[in-house]
This record gives sequence, structure tokens and C-alpha cells, in this order.
Amino acid sequence: MLGLLSCAVSALFALCLPLALALPTGAPVSACSRLMPSHNGISPQTSTSPHTISATYVNGTVQVRVMGPNYGGLLLQGREPNQNVAVGNWTMPPTNTKVISCFDRQYSAITHANTNPKTENTVYTWIPPPMNNCVRYIEFVATVAENRARYWTGLKSAEMKLNCSGAVRTFAGFATVVISTLVWLAAF
Repeated sequence: MLGLLSCAVSALFALCLPLALALPTGAPVSACSRLMPSHNGISPQTSTSPHTISATYVNGTVQVRVMGPNYGGLLLQGREPNQNVAVGNWTMPPTNTKVISCFDRQYSAITHANTNPKTENTVYTWIPPPMNNCVRYIEFVATVAENRARYWTGLKSAEMKLNCSGAVRTFAGFATVVISTLVWLAAF
């Protein structure tokens, strides 16, 4: 009888373990550097992601969105290009998300708090770090998961230039201003 009970307990544990692993409550701090989820035995998608990262300057902060289909999970950071450390802070995490402290920097990343759907209307608000040298370039990097088995890593926003004044500019926006100015000057 003891052998049968032991077998039943083992079977119950084996059935419940995958359910526990399938109910994530956010990325662990150990995922901060590589932005790689701990989805045991499941590799990231190799296809082009249907998601993109959009970043817009609004009143001294940057509003970041994950554009594309609904998603259940993410790990999102602001970083200087070609660097592996999160900078700045996330504030007021939207419903179903939370901030975590990566690289011993408080509120330096944002992740999902549950697997409830998030949409492209979900806005993540980022506060730039203090600037010592007046100019800093920033990009937003993310891993986005539609579900446990389907996720993409290495998503990046357009690079942004932060100035001493707190103004934020994208390279695309800067190019538009320069070209418009040159066209205007050429008309004279």
C-alpha cells in the first residue's frame, strides 16, 4: 500500500510541475543581462518578430510600446547602444506588469506580472538617467513572449539621442529636420 501511495504522489507531482512552470510571474533577475527567458527546453523564435519597439519622448520621459499582436510576457530595458547594462528607471508600471532591479539598479527593467494579455496600447514610462556628459544615446531592448512556447529576443527600438536639456531626439527625426533645412536653403 505504501508503494502505491508513493507512486500516486509522484504522479501527482509530475502532473502539477508543468502547470507551475507555465504560470510565470515575470522575468527573474538572472535574465537581465541576456534578456533570455528560462523557458526550459524552448528556444526563441528564429523568424522575424511580429512585434516592434516604439519609443516617443513625452514631457521629460520616454513612452515605450510593444507594437504588434497581443503578448503575455516581456522583459524591457533602456540601454546605451552596444552596452549590456540597463540605465534609467521605469515608473508607474501598467496593469499586469512590474518593475525589477537589474544590475543592482532599482527599477531598471520592466517585466510581466502575469500572463494576462498586453496590447500595443500598453504604455511603459521610462525616466532617463542623470547625465554627466550632456549627450547620451539610448535604445530600448526587449524580449517579447506571445506565450511560453513562442517568444522573440533581441528586439530594439530606434536609437534616441538625449541632450542636456532633457530633450530626446531620434536619428530619423534629426535626419528629417536636416533634409528639410537643406531643401529650404537650396530654394534661395
